[in-house]
Amino acid sequence: MLSAVGYASVQARVRARRSWLLGADAWRDLIDASTLDRTLEVLRTTAYGAATDRGATERVAGAAIGGADAVTRLQRSLRRGLRRETMALAASVPPVAQELLEWLADGALVQDLKLLVRALHHGHPIDLVWPATTLADRDDPTLAGLAQVRSLAGLVAALERTPFGRALADAWDRARQERRPFYLEVALDLAYQRGLVARIEALSGADRSDAVELLGRALARENLIAAGRYRALSGVSPEEVVNFRLHRDFGGGLAMVQRVATGASLRDEAAALGVDLAVLGDDAATLLALERASDRLQREAARARFGRQPFGLGLVLAYLIERRAEAADLVALVEAKAQGLGPDALRARIPREVA
Repeated sequence: MLSAVGYASVQARVRARRSWLLGADAWRDLIDASTLDRTLEVLRTTAYGAATDRGATERVAGAAIGGADAVTRLQRSLRRGLRRETMALAASVPPVAQELLEWLADGALVQDLKLLVRALHHGHPIDLVWPATTLADRDDPTLAGLAQVRSLAGLVAALERTPFGRALADAWDRARQERRPFYLEVALDLAYQRGLVARIEALSGADRSDAVELLGRALARENLIAAGRYRALSGVSPEEVVNFRLHRDFGGGLAMVQRVATGASLRDEAAALGVDLAVLGDDAATLLALERASDRLQREAARARFGRQPFGLGLVLAYLIERRAEAADLVALVEAKAQGLGPDALRARIPREVA
């Protein structure tokens, strides 16, 4: 009962926001549009065409979006809008759930930091990549100070007091010695995913069950996909595959990672996570099929959650998953339009029902 009271105010907001998501007819019009410019014109007629409140969809299809930078501008705007919306919803849920939602919002921060790592490694001024991040939206003085960083060493030092500080410090010596920012990116991903596991485990009751179903299962599949990819990389040893992956993941965990590192079948490991892959092929094909299946399964779990008990964290998580999926599909759509792909090819790329 206390959980229902705690989520009463956010329930109506989530359902209202869900009604703003694009329907099958809107997707049909976007896909059938003859050119990229026409696609963006159609997008302007939807909820993505103009800002509503600060926590809702921001302008992503305005006149400034067009031409070669349409994909970049759209992706940046969608990421910023999703982060702000997640933070707005986090403010309306009980404290432990709030910590999880705020951590989900910081998934954008991980991508921002990886972008800064790559820019600094290649000698590009941060000023050039800063506008492409969500960092400009943040009031935290520590993060705002990153705009003044001029080296990878400076970035690692500037992040010392953040949740990513220790992981980056541990990875820094090797990244510096081998001149490979890859190790810093691995450290960021692992620190974020470990934080996600911890915040899911801190929940209780139905909230925890929903978080495991909606986020934890997908995380386990992601852990398998990443282990398979690391195994395929030249110069990555089995020991490193194990070190680079989660050992607790709401799935096979450490034992699964160890098996993959020493050559286990990715198809068998996927089956152990409930994913039967019909596609035959090498590991690259298997990983691609698993990635698509995992995305589909998470979308299906989110959709199913709206048919059950109306209160709880699960409803918020389900909406955010659908919102993120729509953002990913919009970016894929615009990328494909920029390449000149036709409607039939687009329908094969967009994993949703289209009228």
